[in-house]
Amino acid sequence: MGHVSRTAGLGTSTRRPGVDFVAARDQSRRTRGAGVRNARVLAARVLAALAALALATPLGSVRAEPAPSDLETLLTWSADLPPRGTARDGENPLHDRVVFVSFVSAGCTIGCVVRTRDFDKAARAVPEALRTRVAFLAIGTDPAGDDAGRLRAFADGLVGRETPLRFRAGDAAGTAALAARLRYPAASLPEPPPTILAFDRRGRIAMTYAGDSVDGNRLLRDAALLDTFADGIGRPPRVAPYAAPF
Repeated sequence: MGHVSRTAGLGTSTRRPGVDFVAARDQSRRTRGAGVRNARVLAARVLAALAALALATPLGSVRAEPAPSDLETLLTWSADLPPRGTARDGENPLHDRVVFVSFVSAGCTIGCVVRTRDFDKAARAVPEALRTRVAFLAIGTDPAGDDAGRLRAFADGLVGRETPLRFRAGDAAGTAALAARLRYPAASLPEPPPTILAFDRRGRIAMTYAGDSVDGNRLLRDAALLDTFADGIGRPPRVAPYAAPF
């Protein structure tokens, strides 16, 4: 007796199991074969499209310049003080360095004076192992009152000529932009904001410190930590942090 299969609403039909299996198997093979052929055709079309794109792209085409880093943007708002400055250390001495930035003016209050002295002490205390990879900058915030000579005289009198702390004179547009970025009241200028900024080795802002006092030990610990992030804080560190003795 043949196998009886019922389908609702369609009555009955008689099928031979062996024949049905062979037919189903052949149909499955044909379906798989068509799928493989379709996949191969699609892959060939994708490769052809990629090849056409490569041929359409001119050799040696110029890529768009990367956007300036946070530190590079900040530095465009200021300039080194002549005759001394970063030129003695090479063309781009801040490249691949951890950089701390504070703010100053020749006529600032006692709080700013104390903060700048403490900032200088931290710069002098950088361990020898990190000295070529960490930099401290002080940027002027009184472009109308502090020309390069006045700011240089203030710096030399306050922290001495041999300080590793580098002073830069800010310009009017840059100082206004800086105050806006830090949300520092423009009416409080030229008194410098009580802020220290830390930049990683790729020039990205990494940390911000606020307040009149400067925790030099904290800055040095953070310098040692940031130095391990050779590709910036967005990527894993390459080596264990330098053990700062603080």
